Amino acid sequence: MSRRSARIRVPADAHSPAPYRVLVLRALRQPRYAALSVLMVIVAAVCVAAGSWQIARLHTKATENTALRHNAHAATAPVASVLPLAGHGKTPSRRSIEFRPVTATGTYEADRTSLVRHRTVDSDIGFLVVTPLHTGSGTLLVVRGFIAESSSPTVPTAPRPPSGQVTVAATIRPGESKNDQAGHLTQGQVESINPGEQASRLGEPVFAGYGELVAGQPGSAQLVPNPKPDLSNPAGGAIEPQHLAYIIQWYLFALLALAAPVAMVRAETRERSTDDIDAAPAEPPPTPSAGERTPEQLREAKLADRYGRAVR
Repeated sequence: MSRRSARIRVPADAHSPAPYRVLVLRALRQPRYAALSVLMVIVAAVCVAAGSWQIARLHTKATENTALRHNAHAATAPVASVLPLAGHGKTPSRRSIEFRPVTATGTYEADRTSLVRHRTVDSDIGFLVVTPLHTGSGTLLVVRGFIAESSSPTVPTAPRPPSGQVTVAATIRPGESKNDQAGHLTQGQVESINPGEQASRLGEPVFAGYGELVAGQPGSAQLVPNPKPDLSNPAGGAIEPQHLAYIIQWYLFALLALAAPVAMVRAETRERSTDDIDAAPAEPPPTPSAGERTPEQLREAKLADRYGRAVR
């Protein structure tokens, strides 16, 4: 008979699934785990809310990008059919007018040119040159181009636009609501392109938006051309796949928060079960039945056969 090694006595239900689940549920009702569970539910709710907000952001971003791309590829239209006059009716939304191609026929008011400071084109900081174009339907603020800042502290002088009647092609941008600070700045400088404030100073109706000249149009000579719209993500900010990644991230955080108390309880319960098994007394060697030799007797018998000794 082969030698039997000493065994550790394990309770019959130590590894039974049902009692183990009962232990986990009991542990979750302990005050510390109950408090942790409540906290994790709150954390999960916050994460779900953040993920839902990102879903709304993704929907809004996709809608805006689609609308702006559609605007950029729309047919060219007269400016008066796209923009209302500032202060006359409801101001159109950004997604309804931005990047629309328009044409306008009129005369530049060269003496009323403004320089919008602190603007950037191709990483250069400088001024947008804005000149009113007086048309029969109203005045369109036209961004003719860009002048980079020089090392000199003086404000650069913008080249004059052509005189007489011109017809220009431009891309519409919504007017800016920030105060242009024209009364506090010198040499025609302004902080923003605000059609309402420009209308008050010019004393004439101004369209509720402005146009960026297409390169090569009358008035753009000697100026850095306005950059074309970036239609890869025209609404700006985070790109659509980035919002999708945020959604997945927040919902994963919610699942992890809910699973944390259960995982901690399972780990503690498993550790206690292992400690109980290690602490259990070893089972004594089995007692041989009547007529059965012990391992010691079997060893003596083998030695006797080998060396001819008598067996005790």
